[in-house]
Amino acid sequence: MDMDALINEMKKVKVYIMSPTKLDDLLNSVEEIVFERDTLISGFIRILRHGDYFMTQETSDKNEVVLRLYSTKEEAEALVRDHLDTYDQMWDGCGCKVDYYS
Repeated sequence: MDMDALINEMKKVKVYIMSPTKLDDLLNSVEEIVFERDTLISGFIRILRHGDYFMTQETSDKNEVVLRLYSTKEEAEALVRDHLDTYDQMWDGCGCKVDYYS
């Protein structure tokens, strides 16, 4: 996968949607998988690093691969913490949902 082209496309949008068939190629193309956890509800949530950029990757309830681009690891970690907190609350039956698209 051409990571420079992907990063340039991601810079144009807040949320980048990718086909699940391209996920393995993405994971093999990044320089580092910084963080990875199985949500046990919606697949894995990850922080990926390529060059100076960090991105979060998760799978939505529509089975779409959702990517977001960040310039710092801390920004990516904040989103992951927020989404993991929501997943924990979902286990407790809160009726809440992860907002994948904002």
